[in-house]
Amino acid sequence: MNKKNVASFFAGMAVMAVIGTAVYSAGHGGAASSSRLGDRYEAIENKLDTIDKTISNYYLNAEDIDTDKLEEGLYSGYVAGLEESYSTYYTPEDFADVMESTSGSYSGIGAYVSQDMNTGIISIAKPFEGGPADMAGIQKDDIIFKVSGEEVTGQDLSKVVARMKGEAGTQVELTIYRPWEDAYIDFTVDRAVVDVPTVEWQMLDDQVGYIQIVEFEEVTAGQFKTAVEALKSQGMEKLIFDLRDNGGGLLDSVCEILDVVLPKELLVYTEDKNGYKEEEWAKDDDALDLPMAVLVNGNTASASEIFTGALKDYGVAEIIGTTTFGKGIVQSIIPMKDGSAVKLTTAKYYTPSGVCIHGVGIEPDIIEEFDRESDTDNQLQAALDYLNQN
Repeated sequence: MNKKNVASFFAGMAVMAVIGTAVYSAGHGGAASSSRLGDRYEAIENKLDTIDKTISNYYLNAEDIDTDKLEEGLYSGYVAGLEESYSTYYTPEDFADVMESTSGSYSGIGAYVSQDMNTGIISIAKPFEGGPADMAGIQKDDIIFKVSGEEVTGQDLSKVVARMKGEAGTQVELTIYRPWEDAYIDFTVDRAVVDVPTVEWQMLDDQVGYIQIVEFEEVTAGQFKTAVEALKSQGMEKLIFDLRDNGGGLLDSVCEILDVVLPKELLVYTEDKNGYKEEEWAKDDDALDLPMAVLVNGNTASASEIFTGALKDYGVAEIIGTTTFGKGIVQSIIPMKDGSAVKLTTAKYYTPSGVCIHGVGIEPDIIEEFDRESDTDNQLQAALDYLNQN
């Protein structure tokens, strides 16, 4: 199968940065703990009052101050003090947008975006074919430098995505850096309502089914089940899962999909700071009883690694490609009464055999580097070769 034929099936990294995320009430998480600031509150309050008076006395553009933004900046800065890239504060508007993006439908530019957590660089994993970004001329691997004139490198991905979304028919200004041209390019993109295709499938030669999962969101399990049934009806005898560039998604979603693939087994478990373990199990013994392979790469992360790790631990699929990203931690979104929320790293997750892959990743059974110079997808071909020999 050549790259041109499979291009429409490669959608890339998930829009959402909230990977393996639960949403809890503010009271979740064991026994209540005392404030971390303790008796420092009075000194902090006094210093804040001094800073506020200093701004009032000396700041040149005092009439332009938005006090709501000053207040939100306090909360955002406090969480930022954790110096942990996965933890952040969401304003009420941010939180509403984050929750909308997990539903599988939103109004925005129509593209999967990813973030390198080491550099903070945000890039286009793939624009949806015929979507606003695609029509504007934005391409895969373009780096998003500015959104509405503001530099976004290093910012929380969910917040950047929220700024690119908006009412259908409105526009957003993007400045893109295109590495292969060493050029900065300005785009005006018309927002539109986008239904996110999180699963794509087709039947390859020799009755080998191909399912690409691009992210794990609320709609994904339903789309996955549809794909499996469609391929079964076409006489599927073997199956390839493509999780390359899948940045993850929702824990519930990946577990529901694993329930289709595996019999009643432990799928994954998490452990929090207090040693509390929570296990996720398949609900029945229905399973896919056929030879399988999983394609992975360095952008296969979190929920995708839960999927890959479970299949690897139970020996039901051959893992092919390059070592996965290595994100073995869980973020929880904890809503506040005013509609805002805090996203925090709250637990580690472990594969069924008890392995935490955080910072390590999953090593493939067959290591196959992607050959960008080839006219064919050599990693996909390696999976086909394996399945046709077994």
